Amino acid sequence: MRSLTPLPDDPTYLEWYEAIRDKKHKITREALVAAHVLIEERYIAYSEAIDNGSLASLKSYDKALLLSDTLRACYDGATQPLKQLKQAIRDAQPKRLLKYCPMCGTTLPRTFDHYMPGVRFPEFAVHPLNLVPCCSTCNSTKDDAWLSTAGKRQFLHAYTDEVPDVQFVRVTLHEDQVLTGVGATFSLDRPAGIDDELWELIDSHFRRLKLIDRYDERGNDEVTEILSDCREFCHAGGQNVRKFLNGRAEDRRKVYGRNHWISVLMTAMAQHPSLEAWVGPGCRFNG
Repeated sequence: MRSLTPLPDDPTYLEWYEAIRDKKHKITREALVAAHVLIEERYIAYSEAIDNGSLASLKSYDKALLLSDTLRACYDGATQPLKQLKQAIRDAQPKRLLKYCPMCGTTLPRTFDHYMPGVRFPEFAVHPLNLVPCCSTCNSTKDDAWLSTAGKRQFLHAYTDEVPDVQFVRVTLHEDQVLTGVGATFSLDRPAGIDDELWELIDSHFRRLKLIDRYDERGNDEVTEILSDCREFCHAGGQNVRKFLNGRAEDRRKVYGRNHWISVLMTAMAQHPSLEAWVGPGCRFNG
């Protein structure tokens, strides 16, 4: 799980908004121009809340809510500047990172989530830090419930939350001797060094998005694909299957983070004493 790279503030985030605003129809554009001071103040408030680690305390603003439809039209109506903003967000990410949704790590991020929900914060409809590339499942599951009943954030902010480089996603491999198959079940395991507040946020993110269940659903198929890749490596003359699999796991860790579920799975399989039996005869495990 690796954080996304925020857009540089040049052009400024407010300038991105202005470019989108100025492409709206006249009535919408004039209303937005008249509300410019309000938007500028709210952009400053968003920046300060992130800098202070107080995003959960940022409240909806009545004056913005009165302009909700007009403000949300900046995102709901396709314009060239909006397309350019979305593409700039994608282009800012390291290569391959957006092969998987940054919220779950399982599917392509074909949509954008408003981290601060548009229904409550329409003024941030096109704020670059409020647009998170994600999959439709995460987008619809998160919906508008960004805070718990206790007023705490329930989801990691893909741009601003720093997740320590320590492993907390675990996998257990199961051998079925009757079916000669291998299964995988995942879990969260709190490591030392993560404070209570951050762990509560990580745990909530995984629970609310049902990530462990989603990993479990995909785990067995992924095991089969990994073993198939190992056999192909052998048949092509590969010399050391464990080294090959560890190398693939390390490559994924560098791109997607230590807790990407496939990297965790590959590492566990590479270290398992039964890997030779799973891959089959004809493969070398040393050399």
